[in-house]
Amino acid sequence: MKIGNKIRNLRIERNLSPIQVADMLEISESAYCRYETDKNSPSLDLFKKIAQIYNKEIVDLLPDNCVYQENKDYSVGINGGVINHLFDKIVELYENQISELKEQIRELEKEKESKKMREVFLSNSQKSMSEKIEKYLD
Repeated sequence: MKIGNKIRNLRIERNLSPIQVADMLEISESAYCRYETDKNSPSLDLFKKIAQIYNKEIVDLLPDNCVYQENKDYSVGINGGVINHLFDKIVELYENQISELKEQIRELEKEKESKKMREVFLSNSQKSMSEKIEKYLD
C-alpha cells in the first residue's frame, strides 16, 4: 500500500475530513489531497506531523514495498527515491548545538577577562591608596 492510501485510510478511520487534517498540518486542503493521491510527497517535517496526528511511527506510514537500506549516509530508499533528510537533520541539530556552545564559551571567556581586569584594577587601586596613606602618615 502506498503512503497516500495509508494516510487516507487513517483519516477515514478517525472520521476526519481532508480539510480538518490540512488545518492540523497548517496546509491547504488541496495540498493535503495531493499527498493522499500520491501526486506529491510530503517533506520529512510534514511527514512527521502526519505521523503524530495519527499517533503512528513514520515507518508505519511508509509504503509496504518500501526497501529499507542503511548505508554510510543512513538513507532510506522509497520506490526509487532517497530520503537523506533524517541524517541531515541530525547533523544540523548537532552543528547548531556546537555553535551555541561555542558562543557560550566566547561569552564566558569575555566575562572571565573582564573579571580579571576588574581584579587588577582593584588591586592596583588598593596598592595606590595604601601607598598614599603611608606617605601621608610619614
